[in-house]
Amino acid sequence: MRSPYFAFAFACALGAATPPAAAAQVAGPVLAVLSDTSARQLIKLSDGSTVLGRITQTWGDSARVELMAGVLILRRSTVASIRLVRASSIHDGTYWPEDPNATRLFFGPTGRMLKKGEGYLANHWLFFMDGYAGITDRFTIGGAMTLLPSDDFLKNNIYFISPKVAITQSDNLNTAVGVWLGTAPFSSDAGSVNSFGIAYGVATWGGPDGAVTLGGGYGFAEGKAARNPMAMFGATRRLSKKLSFVTENWLFPNVDRPLVSLGLRTIGENASWDLGGMTVLGVGTTVFVPWIGVAWKF
Repeated sequence: MRSPYFAFAFACALGAATPPAAAAQVAGPVLAVLSDTSARQLIKLSDGSTVLGRITQTWGDSARVELMAGVLILRRSTVASIRLVRASSIHDGTYWPEDPNATRLFFGPTGRMLKKGEGYLANHWLFFMDGYAGITDRFTIGGAMTLLPSDDFLKNNIYFISPKVAITQSDNLNTAVGVWLGTAPFSSDAGSVNSFGIAYGVATWGGPDGAVTLGGGYGFAEGKAARNPMAMFGATRRLSKKLSFVTENWLFPNVDRPLVSLGLRTIGENASWDLGGMTVLGVGTTVFVPWIGVAWKF
């Protein structure tokens, strides 16, 4: 008689001493209270839907979320991801996704940087491909190459490497320096490397809904720098949730006529399309050459 009672008591004691594993291992992201009352959290649920609100209270595996239309109680197991949304990205209660290609205009760089772990791939005019990655919040590196069909593809294309370093970074002023270093194997003599590129500095004033960018730099080739600099002026203006105006304009050394471009950028969560045109002013009849580009951010 003693043995069954002893076994029962031992099992009860063991159960009381063992923490409930299921409660300690609830799947899902951390439900954290947002102290900044001006910001919001974009919460993606496991069924694919999203809600925009602010977590104001948590208990156990549940959270209280304040929405514009009321209050929602969520369980952690139903939440797929949570992302902080700045107040500047909220327009009349609607979330406008950030420009996934904000570190550049059509082609030229802005003063903004990729964050650590971010990156993107881009294609322009089908035959030019580039990609960049944020090594830290203040250092980005990437590369580019042409995609011209050839019987010797590796030799008969142009390759670039492009590091970029932040100088100042804030919500409304971002400055950086960088270099585009290229090589064209097909134009190299035996045993030599034909290098060329641009060393530049760039500054961007403004926020996500509108900004102005000024840049300048010196071209170089075979170790010799140009005597005179080139200059760039660009701007962006958000027109709607999914559309932005972009212009990028260049003045090259010893050239009196500027190269100008303007067009539109579509804005999605992780991708953007650039559709525009470019021309050289002051050469008689103005003819715009179409510009097309796409970028995928990851």
